[in-house]
Order: sequence, then C-alpha cells, then structure tokens
Amino acid sequence: MTAQIAIVDDHPIFLDGMVQFLSSHGHDVVFCARSVEEAISRLQAEQPDLLILDVSMKDGGGLAILSAIRSSGSTVPVIFMTVHIRPDQTLEAIKLGVDGVVLKDSDPNELLTCIGQVLSGNKSIAPFVMEQALVHSISAPANDSNALSTLTDREMEIAGLIRAGLRNREIAGRCGLTEGTVKVHLHSIFQKLGIKSRSELIIMMLSIDNDVPAVGMH
Repeated sequence: MTAQIAIVDDHPIFLDGMVQFLSSHGHDVVFCARSVEEAISRLQAEQPDLLILDVSMKDGGGLAILSAIRSSGSTVPVIFMTVHIRPDQTLEAIKLGVDGVVLKDSDPNELLTCIGQVLSGNKSIAPFVMEQALVHSISAPANDSNALSTLTDREMEIAGLIRAGLRNREIAGRCGLTEGTVKVHLHSIFQKLGIKSRSELIIMMLSIDNDVPAVGMH
C-alpha cells in the first residue's frame, strides 16, 4: 500500500535519507518541513495521506503539531518517529490520537510495517514505548478505578475483551452482539471514561492491575 507522505523533522540529513528510503519503497513524499510553523502552514495547503513527525524539535515538535491538527478537526493518520519519547509524552500522544510510534534506532522495515498498519486503520506503537507508558501510568495511577466503576457489566465485559486484544467483530461474536451494538457500547465507554481510543482504554485498565503483563500494540 503506497501513500502520499509528509515528513516533519529539523535534521536535514535525516530528512534527505527518509525521502530516499520511502521513495524507494513506492511512497510519494509530498513535502518536508523543519519546524512546527512550517508544517502547519504546509498542511493548510496540502493534504497528505500520512504524517511522520519528530517528537523533539526546538519549537515544540510532534506533540504541538498533532495537537494543532486534531484541534482543527483533521483525522490524518500520524506516526511519531523519534530517538526517544517520554512516557508522559506517549500518553499525551495517545490521547491526541497518534496512530503509530517508531523509534529511530529500529530496523527500517519496522517503519514500513508501521506505515502499512496505520494506512489500514490500525494502531502501531513500538512495544518498548507502550511498556514504558504502562509502567508510568501504573506508578502514578489517577482515579481510573473510580472511573471504571461507572461502566455497566456489559461495558466492563467489552472493555476486558479490548484489553485482551480482540477486535469489534471478535467481540461481537463472543458476546452475541452485532458489530454496530459493540460500537455503541464502545462509544459509551469512551464517553464515560473521558478517553478517545482503545490504546487509552488498555492503559487505563492495566494501570489498576499490576499483575497484567505490559503488552505492545500492533
């Protein structure tokens, strides 16, 4: 699956290498930007299929861009590609709707896999990054258990199946529901917990259950 991709990073040599790598694998890099301001300006004029953002840049980086475009109503898929991302940044990115996270020291094929997953509508967050976020959330749990207590028995059942990694179709089959009904329950769960994604739900549930092993999102 090929895509029109925009890359935002303040390292020119890295940008040049990324353009060559992605082009050699059939993707079209529509533009590169080196700052938050330039990226937001270009995005007002162009509509790529996918954004690849560096987290740490002098003027705010990927989180600032992600926040700005989500606030504008854009649902364009976003992948963070970075040397390092703090656990609190990961949690914030998940809340803002990031679709993937790839570390710059990963095998290049991991980026291609992540792009493919994201373009297919899935989340793809590096396992190590998810593990660190889970450890962080477990070490400083908020009122997650109180929030989860507002869910009905059916909603808790569905939330548990999501934590186990099941998709809507699988959950529907397990619970004897239609996919549409599962989506209605999922919407209710998100509303009650004040979250926007399955990743956030998984982190919330694991944060109150230290006995559950950390998992990566694929």
